[in-house]
Amino acid sequence: MTYTLTTPYEWQTWGAYPSFTTYARLAGRRLNGGTSNGSIAPSLTDIPRGQTLIVNGTTVRSTQTPSQDELAEASYYFLGGHEYEISEYQAGVLTTAGYGTWITEV
Repeated sequence: MTYTLTTPYEWQTWGAYPSFTTYARLAGRRLNGGTSNGSIAPSLTDIPRGQTLIVNGTTVRSTQTPSQDELAEASYYFLGGHEYEISEYQAGVLTTAGYGTWITEV
């Protein structure tokens, strides 16, 4: 059986990485009339950032900024922002680690 993995992402405020506060949503850009309670659409400031999944055996770790060494030492990995065709075994490992919502049976 074949599965498709779309790597996870999280919405982050433009210019607010790595920390987020209630006022950081608009901190990255100057917008007239902006407030922290959302009178300006989040689509103007918030963007999805892909999370890379690094697998070592049956341990899965998510990171936004993987190093080349981490990728080289991994059993396998899935770079953020991509879609992959994965095996039934890989689907099982990712589902057990809590990433099952990102997997679709083909």
